[in-house]
Amino acid sequence: MLRGRLLLVSALGAALLIFPFFTLYYSSFETTKPRVQYPSFLKLSNWLNVKNETLGFARIFAIGMPDRSDKRDAFSLAASLSGMQFEWMDGVDGAKVSNKALPDSWSKEQSNGTLGCWRAHMNVMQKIVKEQISTALLMEDDADWDIHIKSQLVEFARGSRYIQGQEARTTNSPYGDDWDLLWLGHCGARNREDLDQRYYIIHDDPTAVPQELWGWPRRQPNFTPPQLNGTFSRAMYKPVRGLCTFSYAVSLRGARRLLEDQALSGEALPSDRALNRLCTEPNIGAKCIVTYPSLIGSHKAAGSMLKDSDREDVNGFRKVGETWQIVFSTRLHLQSLMNSAAARIFKSQWPEKTMVKEIKEAVEIPRGEGVFVKKSEYKAFDRPG
Repeated sequence: MLRGRLLLVSALGAALLIFPFFTLYYSSFETTKPRVQYPSFLKLSNWLNVKNETLGFARIFAIGMPDRSDKRDAFSLAASLSGMQFEWMDGVDGAKVSNKALPDSWSKEQSNGTLGCWRAHMNVMQKIVKEQISTALLMEDDADWDIHIKSQLVEFARGSRYIQGQEARTTNSPYGDDWDLLWLGHCGARNREDLDQRYYIIHDDPTAVPQELWGWPRRQPNFTPPQLNGTFSRAMYKPVRGLCTFSYAVSLRGARRLLEDQALSGEALPSDRALNRLCTEPNIGAKCIVTYPSLIGSHKAAGSMLKDSDREDVNGFRKVGETWQIVFSTRLHLQSLMNSAAARIFKSQWPEKTMVKEIKEAVEIPRGEGVFVKKSEYKAFDRPG
């Protein structure tokens, strides 16, 4: 018995001596591996995670010029009242971008404003890649969204996973794990009429504008197949010819592809054209999903129109603020959102044209459905304009 105890004590002593060296070796080995930054909730991810403070993404970044405190004030208040946490990324003065830093393919005919916008978006890609951020949502500083944005994104997450064929799988991201870019805020994006493909469609959505309010006719999708018809419908699909960068999300894979293509070896283009290239260039192989109509728009505040853009000057005065395609604008209801629930009233921007004129509390976003459309089902679609 005594001999057995001595052997046990000796074994424990040896283990205690060896353990620190084993731990040191193992931990140093582990640090050589890239660590992808996932939010803690993703281990138990499901589509309801889109209602958290980062809308189901690892991080949210807002891009804006440091001296535009007016835009930062408004964006910060809107995000706070929507229960969002975000980080500012500084916009870039294109005149200060070194010529040596420009890709050879960048057109010298582009304005300094366009160059600065492009570089600011590339700086976000650089940060995502450097910090191994699994997913990130980008918004420009004039972005605006519906007061129902979190409920809208629940359906977008369902649609995104359906299009990826991951609706029944456990994934790290509530939006699925096989995407490069989710285009949430844009001026328009066509669909691929030459493919048999999946769509996710929400019918009778009270937050969707009718076709007469879509705008940008040349960028409108062809929804002539009967499965996609509906006055107040919203659809998710694979985009082509997308325009504008009000807001979009990228995965780490997508950020790497975009940074490599735009800053290093591809055809460097203004930001929205760069996203369209990412989504449509076969050699890149990226996977993109868009929602139409857009979920996030560009807000134009009441007052001098000279304040609208940091890229160009537009003269004029706007009596009432507006946000294209957003029915119950957050920016236009900041005061209502700060009121007690009993005193809140949210009005449609187009009360005579949308499903609902005004509401006192959130409305329900209908459950969408996945549909399969064959290329033979599309009819000729004459885009106006």
